[in-house]
Amino acid sequence: MAEKSNYNLFFLLVLVIALTSLSASFQGIQFHTQVDEGYYFNYAVYIGEHGLSGFSSLFKAYLENQQHWFFPNPLRIAFISLSALWFKVFGPSFINLALFSLFLYLLFLGVSYCFSKKYFGGFSAVLFTALLAFSPLNMAMARRPLIESAVNLFSALSLWLFLDFLKERTKLKAGLFIIVYSLSILVKETSVLMSVVFLFFLFYEKLALRKGIGLKDFFTVTVFPFALVGLAYLILGCLPYFLGITKIILSSPYSNSYAIIYGSGPWFRYLIDYTLLSPWIVILSIGFIAYYFMGQERKDVVLYFIFVFLVSFIIFNIFTKNLRYVILLDMPMRLFSVFALKKLSERFFSRHVALVTISLVIMIAVSDYVSFSNLFLKAAIYDPTSFMLLKARHIIP
Repeated sequence: MAEKSNYNLFFLLVLVIALTSLSASFQGIQFHTQVDEGYYFNYAVYIGEHGLSGFSSLFKAYLENQQHWFFPNPLRIAFISLSALWFKVFGPSFINLALFSLFLYLLFLGVSYCFSKKYFGGFSAVLFTALLAFSPLNMAMARRPLIESAVNLFSALSLWLFLDFLKERTKLKAGLFIIVYSLSILVKETSVLMSVVFLFFLFYEKLALRKGIGLKDFFTVTVFPFALVGLAYLILGCLPYFLGITKIILSSPYSNSYAIIYGSGPWFRYLIDYTLLSPWIVILSIGFIAYYFMGQERKDVVLYFIFVFLVSFIIFNIFTKNLRYVILLDMPMRLFSVFALKKLSERFFSRHVALVTISLVIMIAVSDYVSFSNLFLKAAIYDPTSFMLLKARHIIP
């Protein structure tokens, strides 16, 4: 019991340090009112004033004005509704919407700690949460009035709840997963792609592990959550506009000049961009994946997150490339990094594994915070695309 309490105290310490560091970065922050941040703010204000019945007119207005098509669409009704509720409590302002992102970031850290402690133990959970807390991408999105912190929270929670469902296929576990995954899709429509990850792992369990997989399991990750999403749009009167907005979303990468110039590139572009943010995380996570497949050790929970990373990486390469859009990849990479550091410490410092691992995690966290400070505070990067990152690193003029 005392050991568990110590882990919880260390987690709270990580939370306090991260919150203090981020809070200081809000001073003098500038917002981009004419692009994504402005759209999310206006959507929340509009729904706050008109209530949920205002979504149908919001959808209609978006569809009828081509100038809106290159900016966030109103399909993201869960995020817009939660933002409107936040404004009801704290008042509508850009800084308050940014603070909402900070709040969601803290919830994400709490969810990550609780579930990782359940599956990997308290020691790994604290180290994992520390790396997540000081992720340059997570910290950057936690201070912007954007959707990424919400996407991160609901995507992570969906992944953990699906893992819970795999371990114990009860109606309660299935119901929790379906509800949260449905909300994840309603936060951002691209979350629907996570169903590919879930389906892949179900097929793996059936074919490789010979586990019994029923039709209801496939319905749980596809039909049921999709039906709930459709029902939400139907109740709000948005269904007549759904297909039109979907067509706009699918055609946007080919017609949006910004996406073409800054968001195109080869499949390995995400690895380069992420290396510019957190080089040690890339090296450690790739090294661990290679170690896992070459070694004899096989843990289904670890393999699950390797599936999450590899399948998501392949899928998101089809679309516009922007690190903001693949914030989901940050979580498994940092989990792999913790595993890699523990393995390295066991191999070379067997008498001081805990001390060495903790020291290395602290060094990486400090390095990541410096990266966050240099790229997102001093260089004031808004969109972490290759061009912006390379320019901030002085690799290109």
